[in-house]
Amino acid sequence: MVSSKSYKTLLLATIVVGLFIFFWGLGTLNLLSLNEGRRALVIREMFSASNWLVPTLNSDLYLTKPPLFYWVALFFSSIVGSVNEWTVRLPSAISAFIIVCVTYRYAVNRFGNLAALFSIQILLMNLGFAMLARRSEIEMLLTVLCFSSLICALNYLAQPAKKLFLYFSFLLLGLAVLTKGPVAMLFVTVPLAVVLLWSRDGSLKSFLNDWRAWIVFLVVSLSWYLAISYEFGFHIWAAIAQHDMWEKMQAAEVTKPLLSYAGWIAVDSLLLVALLALRPKRWIHVLMQSTEGKTLLVSVLVPFIVFSLFSNKHAKYLLPIYPVLALLLGLQLNLIYQSAPMLWRRVILGLGVVGPLLVAGFYVFEEASTFAYRTVVFSDFKQWDSTARLPIYAFNDVDSRLVFYAKSSIKVLKESQLVAMKADASSFYLLAETEELNKVSSVADCQIKQFKPYLKRKKSLTVFGFSHACDEVK
Repeated sequence: MVSSKSYKTLLLATIVVGLFIFFWGLGTLNLLSLNEGRRALVIREMFSASNWLVPTLNSDLYLTKPPLFYWVALFFSSIVGSVNEWTVRLPSAISAFIIVCVTYRYAVNRFGNLAALFSIQILLMNLGFAMLARRSEIEMLLTVLCFSSLICALNYLAQPAKKLFLYFSFLLLGLAVLTKGPVAMLFVTVPLAVVLLWSRDGSLKSFLNDWRAWIVFLVVSLSWYLAISYEFGFHIWAAIAQHDMWEKMQAAEVTKPLLSYAGWIAVDSLLLVALLALRPKRWIHVLMQSTEGKTLLVSVLVPFIVFSLFSNKHAKYLLPIYPVLALLLGLQLNLIYQSAPMLWRRVILGLGVVGPLLVAGFYVFEEASTFAYRTVVFSDFKQWDSTARLPIYAFNDVDSRLVFYAKSSIKVLKESQLVAMKADASSFYLLAETEELNKVSSVADCQIKQFKPYLKRKKSLTVFGFSHACDEVK
């Protein structure tokens, strides 16, 4: 066994490494993904308009996602007085740290010290978890709320007399719905309902049937939706449901193989899921002894199966199951450790620190250079944009990151609009990405500038001029 002093040293080292993974250089790198750009741009526009109720994206109404993530980022932005890469990423980093703390606390109480240590080390080694902890995306906030709601439910099952766990679970679930919509219930409510059908547990039945808790959930989760409905009318949700739910489930053009999530989970977990194949009977026996154990298992399997049936698949969609998976893997690794010879015990303890340390090393030393091709354009574009004298438009589409770094909004022109403005001899700049060059170059009056690489190594962004915009190149 590990001595108390050695354990404390390993735990402290793991926590320090985790802090480096989550917070090191968080605001020094420009926005890396399209979704980061969307979230950051919405936050900036809400901040500038001092309107925390109605999200907009490039000045257009944007109700696709509820606003809790934006509100948290706005809180930090209000403290520092501006919206920047640090303030829009801080909600994810803090959420990730809280998840580690909740994971450790729960595992200590249910599975013991070593299982808890292994669980958080496995979580820190998870590549997807580490990456999204450093991105301005809503999934990490969703994860901390869903996971904490589930843990509160499990604590209530263990101590039914403590009603606070019940109400706090529903409160957190309501906040999760305010983060990404009703899909949050798939990570908490649906697994609990499945376990109830399986086990007929009386405490779980009383948990799901408590009408006061459901009122707490409804008041929290529906508050913003009702406010928006009052502002714009209930009909506004029909188009959003069609685009954001039904089309994503059915979109054939983005269909990925049924078992895509299995591969992504294996890669993100550095193939540690293979541990579940080592003497699985022991591990399953421990889980099957309690409703809590069954719930942990079902909380991974149900979202995995449901999301695998969707046509639109992204690895980040299953992020809320990663802390639960880390608990299951930590429990299994502890069982393996207890029966392993001394040499293998030392290897397990050593890898538990080295693995997260390697992940931290990437973000400390390599992240900026690895993703430089995605971000180099923004400083150059900001410099040119600061001298632009005329309105700037984009042809057919515009990346939200570019708008975030621009001094004003960049409206999109469709082909018919471009033809009309050309006929009117309007003066403006037009941005065209690589795939649109031929269409725009044939009607533009001149080419002003080209940025390359643009978001991808072989992609470019070209600035074309119309009418008096060309005076600067004559």
